[in-house]
Amino acid sequence: MTIQSASAAFTRFFVPEPTVEDFWTFVDESLKAGRFDDFPEGAESAAGFASWDDLFDSSFEFASYHRGEYAAFHYRVDQRKVSAIVLKQHVRQAVQTYRKEHEGRGPSRLERQKIREDVRNELIARMLPQPSGCDVVWHPSRHWLLVGTTSLKMIEGFLEHFERHFRLYPVPLYHAQWAMHLLPLSAGEKDHLASLVPLKSPHAMHEGRFLGYEFLTWLWFLTEAGGGTAAVDEGRSAELTLGERIVLSRQDDGRERIICTTQAGALHEARTALQQGKLVEEIQMAARVGDNDYQWVMDRDLWGVKGLKIPRQSSEHEANDPEGRFLETMYFLEEFLTLIDALFLQFLKLRLNPGWESDALPQLKRWIEGNAPDSPPF
Repeated sequence: MTIQSASAAFTRFFVPEPTVEDFWTFVDESLKAGRFDDFPEGAESAAGFASWDDLFDSSFEFASYHRGEYAAFHYRVDQRKVSAIVLKQHVRQAVQTYRKEHEGRGPSRLERQKIREDVRNELIARMLPQPSGCDVVWHPSRHWLLVGTTSLKMIEGFLEHFERHFRLYPVPLYHAQWAMHLLPLSAGEKDHLASLVPLKSPHAMHEGRFLGYEFLTWLWFLTEAGGGTAAVDEGRSAELTLGERIVLSRQDDGRERIICTTQAGALHEARTALQQGKLVEEIQMAARVGDNDYQWVMDRDLWGVKGLKIPRQSSEHEANDPEGRFLETMYFLEEFLTLIDALFLQFLKLRLNPGWESDALPQLKRWIEGNAPDSPPF
């Protein structure tokens, strides 16, 4: 799954503005310095930047990464892999050959280790590299960057390569960082958030997960007790509904999980889990903004989006107009990001203000208990 697929997946980052005279020259030089090259001799893997349109093209001719306001490219990783069972078989054969050559004497521990390393290196050299990668979209004026994967290994590889060549250090936009870097919170709200989540802690993502649990539970509440309508921006609103999957667990122990679908009465099981003290760990949501329908999955970290389905694109943008197709995709992605920003901001305006304990939380608890709120919610 990637940003460009029919069921997109990505993680979000905040990227500080580079202190350079010409941004696009800076991008051009950085991409070309870190572009994908052929495998070094004897290497097991190789990584680098490649074209948005073609994973196997890393020339970046004619500024192919520059798409309107965006920088768009691929991060490519090629690997040579040898399966454990194949390696074991060839090592056994090499040991047998050793015995024949040494009058039946088996190799010592160090000799066996060297045999294994030699066999592995020989097999890797014979293997064809397996390409993989993820697409990347960067909106420099808004300071966000999307990486088309939720694989931590791929994300770590991309960040290391990006930081080395761009000398910029993206901030992962999980719950609290999302709020601090992208949302228009007041100074007092930011101070309150900083008191709840220690952002300088190496465990901030884990320690702030309660925000994700509460926000996802609140989204479910909003679809029912809130009438399923939320403001997106001035003049636009969204109609929200549950998707087909809800996962609940306790904040202090995510091991005991309840996985429910919204079909065949499964919501009854989910409500029972709520009443037992569990909250929403992962949820699939659907929304309509104007005539545009969206569906997506988020989990308690609020960092990645999975299974995003955007409106079907216009037939005007076929293969002969990749630029138009890209910009149309970005239009829908921007609308979706505006939607989730608005939803999280609405939640935080409640969570970070005094009325949370006295007004909002009691309504949420009444809904969990199966009662209607005392007043129109929030």
